Amino acid sequence: MPARERTLLSWGMLAACLLVYANTFAAGYTYDDKAIVRDNPRLRSPAGIEEIFSSSYFGTPRGTAYRPVLLLSFAAQWWVHGQSAFAFHFVNVLLHAGCTLLLLRILWRLRIEPAAAAAAALLFAVLPVHTEAVAGLVGRGETLAAVLVLTALLLALSLLDEAATPRRRVLGLTAFLLLYLAALLTKESAVVLPGLLFLALALRADGGILRRGREALARGAVYYLGSAGVLAGLFGMRAAVLGGALKSGEIGIFELENPLASLPWPARSANAAVLLLRGIGRTVLPLSLSADESAWSLPKLAASSPVALAASALCLALAAAAVLLAGRRPALSFAVAFFFVAALPTANLLFPTGTVFAERLLYLPSAGLCLAGGLALAGARRASAKTARVATAAFAAAVFLLSARTIVRNTAWADDEALFAANVRTSPGSAKSHYNLGWVRAEAARFEEALAAYTRAVEIYPKYWDAWSGKGRCEMELGRLEEAAASYAQAIRVNPSHENAHYGAGMVEERRGDDAAAARVYRAGLRRRPDSLPLAFRLATVRSRMAGADAAPDWKRALILAPGSIASRIGYGRWLFGRGRVAEAAVQAREAIRRSPRATDAWRLSAEIASTRGAGLSELVAREKVFRLTRQAEDLSLLLAVARSHPELALRFESVRPGLTRLAPNAFRALEKASGN
Repeated sequence: MPARERTLLSWGMLAACLLVYANTFAAGYTYDDKAIVRDNPRLRSPAGIEEIFSSSYFGTPRGTAYRPVLLLSFAAQWWVHGQSAFAFHFVNVLLHAGCTLLLLRILWRLRIEPAAAAAAALLFAVLPVHTEAVAGLVGRGETLAAVLVLTALLLALSLLDEAATPRRRVLGLTAFLLLYLAALLTKESAVVLPGLLFLALALRADGGILRRGREALARGAVYYLGSAGVLAGLFGMRAAVLGGALKSGEIGIFELENPLASLPWPARSANAAVLLLRGIGRTVLPLSLSADESAWSLPKLAASSPVALAASALCLALAAAAVLLAGRRPALSFAVAFFFVAALPTANLLFPTGTVFAERLLYLPSAGLCLAGGLALAGARRASAKTARVATAAFAAAVFLLSARTIVRNTAWADDEALFAANVRTSPGSAKSHYNLGWVRAEAARFEEALAAYTRAVEIYPKYWDAWSGKGRCEMELGRLEEAAASYAQAIRVNPSHENAHYGAGMVEERRGDDAAAARVYRAGLRRRPDSLPLAFRLATVRSRMAGADAAPDWKRALILAPGSIASRIGYGRWLFGRGRVAEAAVQAREAIRRSPRATDAWRLSAEIASTRGAGLSELVAREKVFRLTRQAEDLSLLLAVARSHPELALRFESVRPGLTRLAPNAFRALEKASGN
């Protein structure tokens, strides 16, 4: 293809990506975007880089995912533009466009027929099944990993096609391995790169399947060996950070996320085959798309069921076809094999993963299906002029419909409410979808609606302890304390170590006015979760209200768990102050202010302590600080009362009064109106 045509085609692909995903630019942060991007302290400054590389994806000391390069990409953006969701979405779309262009370049490099290559890239650009990976910010794990994998693949193919100098080959191999490591540190599914290189080299070889395989092994041997070394290093890094080469041995796979994990291999692989075919169906005919396909929204089949047997047989037949077609239809063989190899790490066929099924996992594998579609179009165009016209018109209609479906589908990522409501519509049998909808509605204080969603979640999955806790919270907020207590008790029965359930059960007792019962609940929770600051804090709080109780050990436990907890220091200080231990209370107030100079309650406590000691100036300063922070008329009234208690304090107040008036004119007007002066 002439260079000018290649350039125009590339610009056309870029335009297609921007067109179908332009409506994602107005979206905000949804679901995991908040924990991973918006609210992640590790991203705020370059000082967090060390923590990014020394902790799991979600920031815990142990876990199942280690993706520091992905987090680093978010961090670098944050340093430039802050929390602008538009900028994050824009980069996500650019990454998708980059994948599309890289796929096109690779197909050209593999000498795929130009019409087939162009059609495959265009299909890849507009596929609705990609929406989750592109419109969701954390979907960048798929797009960025794919960019790195495809860049490395293109680099290796270019070097192997050239008569490069030894130095250039060494530099190229080094770059390939660094790209592979970066891809693996972006998303674990990037492990497939050596397999994709083998398929590409086999496609470029001549002869039957055995000859192609031998040549692909020989030509890429140094790349495969280097990749094995990178993998060994990666496993070492994961073991050091996560506590295991694949995942921490302390962490299991939650049945709700992947009900196949507990099945024996034959049953798990049979179900995985069904889901793999479902993924092909979602890609080709995207009528029903869902961002959640967790447990019970998908049927769990016996290995001997007709559907499972048929799916297993069909997957084996497709894999066999890819092998058998290698000699006669190498491009089609490559397309089918590309899909299966790229999908293998996340398909649950060989080993269980943390996810049973997700459309985002189809991002890179779908390139193989797109190539198969492009080859079909190119073949039809060669048949006859009439067939070519019909095939071209059908392809154009398909691209139009797929683009429209993608644009419509993108709107589900506008916000959490839109996303979770869409999930419930498309996956009504998913307990997790109902739970997520309940959560977002509870956060909006729509407790009746949230209660209905949580109730449906526990009906679907009775062991869903988080949903039981959410249900209990809604019932408590609605004043249904007996029902709330029962829901929290059920959550504790299902998971005795569930922190939220113990916390909620204790809050129910507090609402009932029974501090002794609340203390018993919090103590029981702390026996299960001795590291829980919320439980320790509530225990200290209720014991501070109990006559004759010595709450000092409880407050000290809370401070040992979190020395930086301002609320704990203020609570402890108030308890000490209430018992006349003024000097000790002052120590806690000062420490709280030192750690958080804008802690209003700490300044209030400091003012009360100063008043008790008769330190008028200190009390005035503290009351002034409180008013500057709150700008409320009530705090201004307290400040004036201190100022009027002594002429010197009145003079001090008058010196700062003009500045305070400019700072909070409404508070002065409200106080004047209330006093009639």
